[in-house]
Amino acid sequence: MINIKPFTPYLTYDPEDLNNICAKVHIWDNDADIKHFYQFMRSGLFNHRVLPFIAYNENNNMIGCVVVSVSQSPMNPDDVLYIQWLWIDPHYPSFWKKGMELLVELCQKLKIKKMVGNTRRLPKAMEKKFGFIQTDAIIEKEVS
Repeated sequence: MINIKPFTPYLTYDPEDLNNICAKVHIWDNDADIKHFYQFMRSGLFNHRVLPFIAYNENNNMIGCVVVSVSQSPMNPDDVLYIQWLWIDPHYPSFWKKGMELLVELCQKLKIKKMVGNTRRLPKAMEKKFGFIQTDAIIEKEVS
């Protein structure tokens, strides 16, 4: 196992990490198809378009995770970073900033100009805190 720095998000395809992410998804949405979500995350090993990140604290407890995919539409050939799932432990509210910095840096590295996602919770907070705008059930943010 690699030596993980606490409070540092890292890209992972480790089955234990992916299971930890799935467990968190299941807590928030018990109707989610966890088996297919796990397979979706693992597909990133092969297609390099699905990127699961996870972070732990100093006690090796998960404090945050995000699963993003890089996608494009035939109607718009520009890549977008799609936020598939994002969770941060409410006991670590300052970690939101670090998570958003990770996503912006990822967009810049991949030369992606927009990140999008949908949320059932707190779209106004995502607008206010991070500059997303709510468009129907989708939130999006331009990245420069």
